Amino acid sequence: MSLRLGDLAEPLLKRCKKTGEIPSEVLRLALAKELAVELPVVRQGFAAMSAARAKKAQRKSVKTRKQRSEG
Repeated sequence: MSLRLGDLAEPLLKRCKKTGEIPSEVLRLALAKELAVELPVVRQGFAAMSAARAKKAQRKSVKTRKQRSEG
């Protein structure tokens, strides 16, 4: 999915900076209100992945952190 905010981008980023929200949270809330549906629960990070993919991503993350600390 692609989303072009145009002149809405700046006010959105200002709101996020002020409130600590992230843009996707603000947009999900606005869309849920507009569509008259419940706000969806969205898993983040490893929780959003399949078990196998999360395990692979965690191993890669550990490897990357080790390389950075050694570098």
